[in-house]
Amino acid sequence: MNGYVDAVTASLRGPRRLRADMVAELGGGFEEAVAERIDAGMERERALADAAAEFGEPHLIAAEFQRELAAAQARRTACTLLIGLPALTIMWDLFGGEGDPGLAVTLLARLIDLATAAAFTVAALVVARRLERRAAALCGTVGLTHLVVALGGSLLIAVIGSHEPADVPAAWLLLPVASALGSAWIAGSALRSLRVGRAAN
Repeated sequence: MNGYVDAVTASLRGPRRLRADMVAELGGGFEEAVAERIDAGMERERALADAAAEFGEPHLIAAEFQRELAAAQARRTACTLLIGLPALTIMWDLFGGEGDPGLAVTLLARLIDLATAAAFTVAALVVARRLERRAAALCGTVGLTHLVVALGGSLLIAVIGSHEPADVPAAWLLLPVASALGSAWIAGSALRSLRVGRAAN
C-alpha cells in the first residue's frame, strides 16, 4: 500500500468490515488515479504526488472517514442496547421478590428503571438518526452507566432485601449466566463506542 493511503487509514478506528471497505475503496481509487497519470506520461513518483494533491490532505480525509466509522459504531452499539437492555431487565425482574420490598429497595429499583429508560431513549434516537453529534461516545457512556447502575443497584437490592426470592423453575437458574453474558456483550460494545468516539473528536 502506498504512503498516502497509509497516512489516511493508519489511525482509523471502527467496525472492521466497514473500515476494510473504506481502505480498499480508497486504495483502489488512488492507484487508479496514479495509473492514469502514468499512462499519460508521468513518472510514478510525480504521479503519486499529483494524485495525493487531488485527493486532499490525508488528515482531512481520515477525519471524514472516522466520522463515518463513528456513526456506524454508534448505530451498532445502539442496536445492542435496544436488544440487550429489555432482555436483561426481564431476566433481573424474574429474580425479584414477593411482598413489600421496602422503601430502599423500591428507590433502587426506580433508579435502575431511570437508567434503563435513559439508555434506551438515547439508543432509539441514534438508530432513528435523530441524534448524531457525538453519538458513539454518548452510546458508550449511557451503556456503561446503565450497567454500573443496574448491577450495583441489583447487588444492593440483594443485600438489603429481606423478602424471599420468587420461585422460579430450576432450569431458570441458568439466567444468571445469561445475564452475565448479556452484560459483557453490552459492556464490550459500549467500550468500543467510547474508543471510536474519542478517535472521531
